[in-house]
Amino acid sequence: MQRMFQSVLAVIVIVAVTGCCCPSKQGEKAEEGEKKEAPAQQVSLSQVPEPARATIVKLTAAGKIKKIEKAEEDGKTVYDVEATVQGRDVEYDIAADGTVLTTEQSVPYASLPLVVRNAAQKYFGSATGLKTSVEVEDGKTFYEVEGKNGKALKLSDTGRIVEEEKQ
Repeated sequence: MQRMFQSVLAVIVIVAVTGCCCPSKQGEKAEEGEKKEAPAQQVSLSQVPEPARATIVKLTAAGKIKKIEKAEEDGKTVYDVEATVQGRDVEYDIAADGTVLTTEQSVPYASLPLVVRNAAQKYFGSATGLKTSVEVEDGKTFYEVEGKNGKALKLSDTGRIVEEEKQ
C-alpha cells in the first residue's frame, strides 16, 4: 500500500515539475488539427488592396484612422481597422475584397438593452466605469462590456454571455 502511494506521489511530482503532458505554448490551446495563424501586422492604408481600401475610406470618411492591422483568419486576409468617427470609437474587420465582416462601435451604457445591462451589472457587481460597444457579426448583434478590472464580456441580445475575456 505504501509502495503504491509512493508511486502515485512520484507521478504527481513529475507531472507538477514538468507540466502537463499537453504540448502547448504559453497558454495557447493546442487542439488537434488547429492551424497556427501568423500574428497581425500593422499596415498603412496604402498597403491595403484597392477593394478593401475603398471600403475603409468610405466607412471612416468623417473620422480618423488610428490603426490598420493585417491578419489571416480562417485562411483569408482580413484588415482590422480601428478609427474614431464622429466622436465614437469604431472597429471594422474588412476582407481583402472589401466585404465588411464585422462592425463595432462604442455606445453609452444606458443605450444597451435592459437584459444586457442587468447581466453586465450582475457580472461586474456595478455599472460604474463600464466601457460598452455594439458589434454586428454575420448579421447578429452582440454587446461588449469591458470593466476596469481588465475583464470583458460579449453578450447576446438576450443577455447571455457568449464570450468572456481576461486581459
